[in-house]
Amino acid sequence: MATEMQWRQVPSKEITGVQPRPRHGHRAVAIRDLIVVFGGGNEGIIDDLHVLNTATNQWFAPPVRGDVPSGCAAFGFVCDGVRLLVFGGMMEYGRYSNDLYELLASRWEWRRLTPLGATPCPRIGHSFSLVGQKAVIFGGLANESSDPKVNMPRYLNDLHTLDVKEGTTLQWEQPQVLNDVRPHARESHSCVTLRAPVGTAASKLLVFGGMCGFRLADLWLLDVDKMSWSQPDMIGMPPLARSLHSAVMCRNKMIVFGGWVPVGESTFDSQGTATMAKVKTEPLDGTGEVVLDGDLSNMESVESHEQEWRCTNTVGCLDVSTWKWESSICESESQNDFTPRARAGHCAVAVDTRMYVWSGRDGFRKTWHNQICCRDLWYLETEKAPPPPRVQLVRASTNTLEVCWNSVPTASNYLLQIQKYDAPVAAKGTTPPVNTAVTANEPSKEASPPRWFTVGRCKATSMSITHYDTVDPEKTGVDVDVVSTDEERSAAAALAPSTRVELQPGTAYKFRVASINACGTGEFSDMAAFKTCLPGYPGAPSAIRISKAADGAHLSWEPPANSAGNITEYSVYLAIRSPPQSTPTGTQSNQLAFVRVYCGAQPACVVGCTSLQSAHVDVTTKPAIIFRIAARNEKGYGPATQVRWLQDVKSDAINRTATPAAGAAASVAAAAVKRPPGEAAPEVKRPKQES
Repeated sequence: MATEMQWRQVPSKEITGVQPRPRHGHRAVAIRDLIVVFGGGNEGIIDDLHVLNTATNQWFAPPVRGDVPSGCAAFGFVCDGVRLLVFGGMMEYGRYSNDLYELLASRWEWRRLTPLGATPCPRIGHSFSLVGQKAVIFGGLANESSDPKVNMPRYLNDLHTLDVKEGTTLQWEQPQVLNDVRPHARESHSCVTLRAPVGTAASKLLVFGGMCGFRLADLWLLDVDKMSWSQPDMIGMPPLARSLHSAVMCRNKMIVFGGWVPVGESTFDSQGTATMAKVKTEPLDGTGEVVLDGDLSNMESVESHEQEWRCTNTVGCLDVSTWKWESSICESESQNDFTPRARAGHCAVAVDTRMYVWSGRDGFRKTWHNQICCRDLWYLETEKAPPPPRVQLVRASTNTLEVCWNSVPTASNYLLQIQKYDAPVAAKGTTPPVNTAVTANEPSKEASPPRWFTVGRCKATSMSITHYDTVDPEKTGVDVDVVSTDEERSAAAALAPSTRVELQPGTAYKFRVASINACGTGEFSDMAAFKTCLPGYPGAPSAIRISKAADGAHLSWEPPANSAGNITEYSVYLAIRSPPQSTPTGTQSNQLAFVRVYCGAQPACVVGCTSLQSAHVDVTTKPAIIFRIAARNEKGYGPATQVRWLQDVKSDAINRTATPAAGAAASVAAAAVKRPPGEAAPEVKRPKQES
């Protein structure tokens, strides 16, 4: 069953920083978790640039420099890594532009570009999309008059491309379309790039809707490699014809939201063709630009019909793997707490599996002779959040286990569950089995698997556990630990009192965690098992620091808070590469192999480069080398603390982490995209090592 999409508004009290004033006709792009907003209009053209950090809901206005462009609206905006391109749009006093600007987000520097070749004519309402290494312009609205005060509109359906590959000389090209089949000229349409199969480059664009004297609901596919247009054979009912809407790709779905829609009983077939009037189009002098040249009575009928229009807040969803329009979502035309108000001219971008929507206008008030712009920020949750990586141990005591896990960008809360675990006895000479990781596919030895119990639901990514509560499902008629909502959980718990179970010394417990968002609770992570301390044994070392030096990795740590006597020695273990071993059932075990690389009385050591060369690099989340450190007193070894030492990743244009500098404690480098002072890269919650 498909997950039902859900809207969520970001509360104004949770938004910080310098918030931009509301507007319409602006554009936005996403650089990972940052949304860059530029331009627009509201009682004049706006020329500012703002950035929203979706991880912290913080706005900031970066200090830009260079050839800063004048304000514009209804322009084209694309993102190529940390390089942003702006083309065209409406300038102050109604002038249309065909200027091209580049913004380097790594240092917030503008530069005006002058490519070779024939520059596209000035226009507004066009689409500007990135397909592989090509920026593609389609359509828009031009003004035939040289006087910006006189409006002589001409709708366009021409194509222009710009090769943006690094090191390539910029040059405009106007490719020849291979066949005579092409979309109607239009402006204020949407255009998205289809996700390409793994290992291949994206090469297709999807154009929906727009304005061409009347609003459209047709869908066109452009194969950029072949430069050929086609209309997919779709099933289902398309959304209402619209313009000034938005569309984004979330995995294999195109999400369409808002815009202006006509009022009336107009109908559209599965291809989005209007049945209320047929309009003939033909090219002008082979330029690819078209004018409406049909029966004037039909055009008058269309224009008369479109004298009434309204904003909408409906959502349409097209599954491009099946070319099926799914039922529209959130079709409420009234403003409420669960859906955004109707709007047009807003901006929408996809961040992970969320579609963020900001600002736009909700209509024109003739009595006031002005338009009302929205200032709210919403996101549409399109699917459940993926599971976090397996839980990690921060520290242990006789009756407490403090655990943590890495955050998931699309999770609002987390559900942590516990299960008592009969840990296997460690072989002699191996690392203490207190941090044994257990995989989800480990076969169960019991006839029926033991039940999981909920520790709690929280927004944080760490929790200190001293106990958990149980409820007998036979008494409630429902398993309180797997019900999906708080209301169901409360109702089930009210049917029978829960039993409080304290954590016992020297006992192992399994943990798993699931992400929760507006679409529900996602799948659980792989299991991990940790053991509480026995009385008289030391606790786990803490405050571990790792730095890189020429002779290897320098590790230091603080003694356990509860030493239960004198600490006589420490042991440091390193996860190493080892061939996978099969379990008796034939499945492969994912247990890590560890080797001791230090044993001594000092709370510091150096792990040499030779040892590090044989280290296992864990890529469950970010690439990291794993260490375990345990302390020993007169009675024996206590639990080990596991730490992940993040490694440098250079496969992305935005590198959020860096190899630690020699002689310095491990730390996190900021992303290549500059952020406001004092703000760290959002997805890294800890120092270079993650305990």
